[in-house]
Parts: sequence; C-alpha cells; structure tokens
Amino acid sequence: MRCPRGDGFTVTLFITVADIDRSARFYEKVFDGRILSRGDSKGASGHIQIANTWLIVNVGGGPTPDKPTVTLSVLADPDKISSFMNIPRCGYSSVL
Repeated sequence: MRCPRGDGFTVTLFITVADIDRSARFYEKVFDGRILSRGDSKGASGHIQIANTWLIVNVGGGPTPDKPTVTLSVLADPDKISSFMNIPRCGYSSVL
C-alpha cells in the first residue's frame, strides 16, 4: 500500500466486527472514509481508507494451520472491548 500523499507511513488496522457493511458505512459517515470493498458472503473482508489509515473489517474466523488453537471473533458482550484507537482530528482541541 502506498501512502496517499506519497510520504510518511500508512497504518493498517484489522477490526473484527459483527456486520461488515454496517461497519463500513459507519467509518464512511463518521470519518469520511472511502469504502474500497464491502466484503462478500464467502468471507472476504471489507476495506476502508481514512487518510493514511486502512481499516480491514471482517467477521473473524479460524483456527488456521499456523494457530490451531486461536479463533478470531467479536466479543459476546457489547459492553466489553479488547482494543481501542484514538483518532484526533486536526483543528480540534478535544477528543470527539
């Protein structure tokens, strides 16, 4: 992946979600993201570009041959999280 401006670096973040299309629309609306793909019924992930950040959204899966005991899935309790990302907006002095 090339940086949109041709300098600096690009961040890629994989997010496990319950609904790929819903998540893609969220990042499109809230962060003015550009939806590159919405995934498909065969398990392909969705891809969204937000500035120098690429989000890969997928419903999870596994295990895989290299990690036979690991399964990637959405947390059962929607009030619990396993990661977070701070995205400051230029020109704002506080987190939105």
